[in-house]
Amino acid sequence: MKPIVILQHEPDDPPGLVATVLDELKVPFEVRRLDLDPSLPAYPDECAGLIVMGGSMHVHQVRQYPFLDAEKAYLRSLLKQCAPIWGICLGAQLLAMAAGGDVHERKTAEIGWTTIEKKLDDPLLHGVGSPFVAFEWHLYSCKLPPFGQTIAESEHDDGLQAFRAGGRAWGIQFHPEVDAGMIENWIAEEEKDLEAHAPGLVERLRAETPQRLADNEVLCRHLTTNFLLTSGLLPADK
Repeated sequence: MKPIVILQHEPDDPPGLVATVLDELKVPFEVRRLDLDPSLPAYPDECAGLIVMGGSMHVHQVRQYPFLDAEKAYLRSLLKQCAPIWGICLGAQLLAMAAGGDVHERKTAEIGWTTIEKKLDDPLLHGVGSPFVAFEWHLYSCKLPPFGQTIAESEHDDGLQAFRAGGRAWGIQFHPEVDAGMIENWIAEEEKDLEAHAPGLVERLRAETPQRLADNEVLCRHLTTNFLLTSGLLPADK
């Protein structure tokens, strides 16, 4: 099998737990840092599927990050080929736009541990209870593509949390890949802004995170395995 290619946009959002699960399942993968090298792998000659990570940039910041336009065009091409795609946060927003949806700035940022409800019994969420709790960190939200399906929502405004954009393409707004170190790095970098946004948020995040990490690892394992199985990238006996 060709490797799954993970597109990473910046140093601070690596594949984290997703890579851990891929290693455990002995699924070959390679990480490509688009901020260092914007070249994209040919499908299916160079990759078996795609996982697109998050990032602090926004989908409309194409002048500052020229690789974003090429990435959207690339995702459109892969959607036409029914390639396996899993977009996470920024990755989901890029996928939504590639599939004909849109992305808009939220009234308020969605940051922290959030309760999410399944709306559709989609294979990506097989084995995940409803409601479940996941980690959020985004200022923008997706508008569902014309032929997309909502599979999970939160109760907040702009509550789309997970969608299916095609036969083997999914986007999620939350971050199952995070571990304790990643979350602490994000908090430390944005601590002043977080406190201005919501007084007490930093303290709440640092208090709640240790209680949530074990369940988040289980969630990430479910999602990663389900993506591989449903996409045909992993034998069913795994």
